Amino acid sequence: MKIFNIITPVFVLLMVSCTAQNVTNNFDVINYEAQTRGSMIKINIEGSKVNYKTYDNEETYVLPQDKLDELNTLVSKLNLNEIKDLKAPSKNSATDRALIAKIVFKIKDVEYTSSTFDAGNPPKELKKIEDLLYSLAKLKK
Repeated sequence: MKIFNIITPVFVLLMVSCTAQNVTNNFDVINYEAQTRGSMIKINIEGSKVNYKTYDNEETYVLPQDKLDELNTLVSKLNLNEIKDLKAPSKNSATDRALIAKIVFKIKDVEYTSSTFDAGNPPKELKKIEDLLYSLAKLKK
């Protein structure tokens, strides 16, 4: 009986510990911003709402569940603690040949900000997310 009293708490502790480590990176907010002199693109996704804004227009609409799931899957594959250190493959934004962009992910009150990069040419780890964000900004419902 003594061994049972010792093993049970250890087993429960192990189960709780393993469950706590199995956390997904479902985002609360994604902010994408790209700008240079005279041009700007902002895409904000919060919950299931998408807000797309440029100097010329602004749209807000509800994101379809399949696209929301796709975004969550892509975000969960990122190591968010390292996105601030990702190297941009080009530096055209330094001479205004490209918009300078960054992506901010907010998950449970913690913000993860990417390094800056040329819009349209992000670090390979962020490419699929940027492509999806651009395609979502063109969706009309």
